[in-house]
Amino acid sequence: MSELFKNLENKSILITGHVNPDGDALGAALSFKIILNELDHDADVCFDINVNLPSNLNHLPLHLITQEPIEKYDKVFVFDCGNPQRLGKLEPLANTATEVVVVDHHIDPSFGDIQIIDPTAASTTQVLYREIKKFDYKISRDVANCLMTGLITDTGRFQYSNTDSEVFNIAAELMNSGAELTKISENIYGSISFNAMKLQSEIIKRIELFTEHSLVVSYVLQEDYKKYNIEESELDFLIDSVRLVKESNIALLLKEQSDNSFKGSLRSRNDIDVQLIASEFGGGGHKAASGFSTTHDIENIIDKVKKAIESQL
Repeated sequence: MSELFKNLENKSILITGHVNPDGDALGAALSFKIILNELDHDADVCFDINVNLPSNLNHLPLHLITQEPIEKYDKVFVFDCGNPQRLGKLEPLANTATEVVVVDHHIDPSFGDIQIIDPTAASTTQVLYREIKKFDYKISRDVANCLMTGLITDTGRFQYSNTDSEVFNIAAELMNSGAELTKISENIYGSISFNAMKLQSEIIKRIELFTEHSLVVSYVLQEDYKKYNIEESELDFLIDSVRLVKESNIALLLKEQSDNSFKGSLRSRNDIDVQLIASEFGGGGHKAASGFSTTHDIENIIDKVKKAIESQL
């Protein structure tokens, strides 16, 4: 039996993940919430969310998210987050809980009384799916849609190098359970707002190719959000536009924050490990997809990324 489903009776339960959750964190947390409800266990799903969640995830049952958690929980389940600081304002709830269970596909989580980790997995929902199968739970359509969302987003529509045969087998099983693949894919990747499309053209114009490093870079500035009346959360798709450049193997998209720092998104299509590059800035992620935050300016960031690439050549 999976560790996830042990010792749940008469426990106050919190389900959470990293700040401003993405499709994988939301998909895992919400699917687990649905399952616990069906098993007659009460649980709160709550995140530290300081931006509007992207509209391309509104097919998920976001109404299940609790806005305000209670003061203390017996058990805290953490999905897609290996560092307690990444829980944001919910970190104290993990620190005071009797037991913390971490389910993730990142390397070496720094907390958790129980850790269910596989850094080779494509998504946290893939890791969770395995645990659900151990429990012999019959996956409902709503759970299948949540799990499929994490699988699709973290494999880039099954295009990233982390997409193996198990990923396709799980996707097939989820479709057999009612997952609406076309609907999910269309909502996440098949439609964007007019203003987002206009801004995308600006980002493409800014693309710079560094042939020697097989690196392509573009950026978004704070003034862009104001000019196009759009939120950063609506622009997660832009890295996939930048990485299309045929002559590049590494893609970097920089997004300026309100404090003039930058968030960087990295993608790799060869043996270069972008997790190692992100770690140079204190960030992390996976070999093919990682991210970081930094106070360096654009020029210094690019120089540092180049050097990190050179160290792997």
